[in-house]
Amino acid sequence: MAAVKGYNFKIDLQCPQCGAPAVLNETQYIIKCSSCGTCNIIHAHPYPCYYMEPNQKKYADLKIIYIPYWRFKGLEFTLGGNIPRFRVNDISSIAVQKTSLPPALGFHSQTQRLKFVHKGINGVFIQPEISRKNILHQIGGNSDRKVYIGEILSLIFMPFYLDSHTLYDGLTGNKLAVEPPDTDAGKKPPDYNLKFTPSICPNCGWDLKGETDSLVLHCDNCMSFWLVRNRKLNRINALFFSSKKDIQLQVPFWRFHIEFSTLQLSTRANLIKTANIPKIIREKDMQQILYFYIPAFKLNPKLFLRIGKQVTMAEIEPAEVEIIRNDPFHPVDLPLEEGMQAVAPILMNLCSNKEGTWKILKHEKLKLRSCSLAYMPFHAAGSEYIQDTLGFSIPKNSLKFGRQI
Repeated sequence: MAAVKGYNFKIDLQCPQCGAPAVLNETQYIIKCSSCGTCNIIHAHPYPCYYMEPNQKKYADLKIIYIPYWRFKGLEFTLGGNIPRFRVNDISSIAVQKTSLPPALGFHSQTQRLKFVHKGINGVFIQPEISRKNILHQIGGNSDRKVYIGEILSLIFMPFYLDSHTLYDGLTGNKLAVEPPDTDAGKKPPDYNLKFTPSICPNCGWDLKGETDSLVLHCDNCMSFWLVRNRKLNRINALFFSSKKDIQLQVPFWRFHIEFSTLQLSTRANLIKTANIPKIIREKDMQQILYFYIPAFKLNPKLFLRIGKQVTMAEIEPAEVEIIRNDPFHPVDLPLEEGMQAVAPILMNLCSNKEGTWKILKHEKLKLRSCSLAYMPFHAAGSEYIQDTLGFSIPKNSLKFGRQI
């Protein structure tokens, strides 16, 4: 495996409405056409599957073969122990076994554009032998203590030229001193499903608004919010908090009511007791439902844990407030399922006995009782966005960096 730090591949595709060319970052979910003005949501199932075109004209008469590589980007949390460990991972690894081929994509691939795999591509496609599940185990060193959140996992086919028993890199033209893989006839591109749906409100037919890297879009006409999930738009309840100052940014959090199979964590009083928080339990705490507030956006892992802990512990509730239709919304780029996975790291960060908590958590089965999207208002001050009610801030650069993870 090899790291490819801080880089997003560019993807070439065509507008499904008018056929005009477009270029996207791999973190984007929506194609906004500059020619016809339409917006379409991209559904890549079961995961994004790309290829790079070979560009060596001197080898144009040779057979082209495509070798699969897994590409992984995401936040890694190591659970257990007294000190939580975390990092941002950005790696690639070959998806076939027992081979002397290059083990990773290599930095020269960063200059190339990707294209979605489709039928009719000239060349032989070597099928992946290492599954999506197994590559995640390999990345984690087969450790059951590691949790990955907000990951982008894609399959990328790299091109090579084959001349008898000689292999050439399809991007650089360099001769490789490796044994070519088996290239039996009939190996076609993988059966891959790419779907587009119009970015139109299912409730009233109005155009939906939102950033191209957001999984949640909203309708200015009927003020509904829609989550892109399971290849369709799903209506989701959006909650808001009041603010004492002008709002420069609405920042999204997943608001989860979780049922645990072992731990007693249905109320705030349960959390105070379980986490051994130095606080007197009041009657109000025994009645108040415990909600986990998970950032619905990507951040560096340390800040992600701190903010999730702080907002979950805060004694604030959504209020009936008038939502200004031109409020700027920070994109939701952490999927709902990934937010659920973040409950364990944030709960462990709340507890003083982290190792003991982990021994229980690793056997826990979490059930989602209810879910909504909670937007918290922030105002800008210098290089930070500040939440005035809770008294914490998020550096602007951290939000910018998170959108590149």
